[in-house]
Amino acid sequence: MGRKISNDRVRKIRKRKNKILIAVEGTNKTEKIYFSNFDDGKKPYTITIAKGNDTDPLGMIKLLSKEIDKRDIDLSNGDIAFCVFDTDVNTKKNKIIKDAINLAKEKGIRIITSTPCIELWFLLHFEYTTARLSNNSVIKRLKKYLPKYEKNINIFPDIKDKVYEAIDRAKRLESFQLQNNKIISMVEANPNTEMYKIVEELIMQEKR
Repeated sequence: MGRKISNDRVRKIRKRKNKILIAVEGTNKTEKIYFSNFDDGKKPYTITIAKGNDTDPLGMIKLLSKEIDKRDIDLSNGDIAFCVFDTDVNTKKNKIIKDAINLAKEKGIRIITSTPCIELWFLLHFEYTTARLSNNSVIKRLKKYLPKYEKNINIFPDIKDKVYEAIDRAKRLESFQLQNNKIISMVEANPNTEMYKIVEELIMQEKR
């Protein structure tokens, strides 16, 4: 008969925390600050921002792939790698976005885009819109609700209670773009943001 493991020892066995690795554009701190609010050390996951200052989507994927190996990220065992970037409004960016998406699929990396910028995700916490937007017009709309908004500040406390509303609006907006034959992640799908996919994943992991 095998040795029984005491209840004390069982309690000491801790489930492995999933590692969430996120690449963001260049030196932009907006995304870094936002995601830092989800990792308080008590969650069933850890969030790490990948190193590198690349702003090119394809370059970001290449650097993120190297980080996956360096950090012993196991994408087959619950770990996830996200690459987060804005499409902006320049259609010339579509070719490099397509190349980045193809490479990401090969590497098991999840692409998360915002068109035109991440501020659309913040705006969806307050309103739903299908109006074509520029970076400046998104921020102008956002400031109606958050007058003191500036890039690289922590607005999470002001929007956290509206996250489920933002998720619903983002999904609705994605459906709208698909119904109008727009390709998600491309510049033409304006406005649209896939940020809800990360947030929903983190919420789901907390409930497991």
